Amino acid sequence: MSTRKAKLLYLFTTIAFILACGPALALTPYPTTDPNEINTIIVLTANAASTQTAAAMPTATFTPSITPTRPTETPSPTETPTVIFILSTPTMMVVPTFTFISSGGSGSGSGGSSGSSSDPYACQILSVSPANGTTMNKETDFDATWKVKNIGTKTWDQNSVDFVYYSGTEMHKRPGYDLSSSVKSGQQISVGVDMVAPKKSGTYTTTWALQVGDNAFCKMSLTINVK
Repeated sequence: MSTRKAKLLYLFTTIAFILACGPALALTPYPTTDPNEINTIIVLTANAASTQTAAAMPTATFTPSITPTRPTETPSPTETPTVIFILSTPTMMVVPTFTFISSGGSGSGSGGSSGSSSDPYACQILSVSPANGTTMNKETDFDATWKVKNIGTKTWDQNSVDFVYYSGTEMHKRPGYDLSSSVKSGQQISVGVDMVAPKKSGTYTTTWALQVGDNAFCKMSLTINVK
């Protein structure tokens, strides 16, 4: 055995002998703990921790945020303006119709010749409406119409022959009219004038004529009584 190992064995043997001969060391017993006491300590510790945590936290004051609510406005209906058109009632104007009438028989008429003439421009008045001597109220609107026949040798060309006011009371609304068509010798036509009776009572006569150039022929008169 080596010297070092011998020394170590001697040391261990000495320590063992000393310990065996010495008084036994008394061990301090651990205190007995009540289980309920442990639970109480745990609860108290938890409450203390909660209290300290709450104390450490800043006190928050709840301030309610009031968001103003705008009342819903019900839009008022927009009034739609009603446009009223006031139309004046026009005064009806009767435009005389110049009616072409086919050729008719011979005969005489008021202010006219017999059935034929050697003159280039001549006529025979066959009728007048209203009849001469008719009584009317003041300012009565009426049409005067004459039916005439071409008994001359020339055609009444609508582009050259006119029907115009000649003399007497001016009861007409227009001073002249064109023929609606040409009238050959032996044919008839009706010519008319839109008239209005005078404002005063009395007897009135108006005369119209066919005219070609400066030549006024076929003079036609109408006499009415106004009351």
